[in-house]
Amino acid sequence: FMLSKCDYIVCTFSSQICRLAYEIMQAYHVDASMSYYSLDDIYYFGGQQSHNVRAIESHKKRNKKEISFKAGDLVGIAGNEKDGTSVGSVLHTSKIGIFPSYKVEDETLVADFPIYPAVL
Repeated sequence: FMLSKCDYIVCTFSSQICRLAYEIMQAYHVDASMSYYSLDDIYYFGGQQSHNVRAIESHKKRNKKEISFKAGDLVGIAGNEKDGTSVGSVLHTSKIGIFPSYKVEDETLVADFPIYPAVL
């Protein structure tokens, strides 16, 4: 409970305690999606839509395990490794591999909600 009252948390989502603290944080902040950093895993829940990130810097693969992408490319992320890399696939090429996590940022989907002028 006390961890969820922090302005920013750094922890491991694989521990489930961090995931719980983050979920409780959502009750205290309008949007806490930029108020955490997980050292080992991405936030997920069962049945969720795919988790995409956008490349903010190009990356050229350096070995067979890595993938290349250009700034602006959309990458489907499958998880974080514990060494500063993530696993994912470049959506327009379907190539799967690892890449430096710092070269991407979360792609936020914004949904339009209906406006009800009669409700104040």
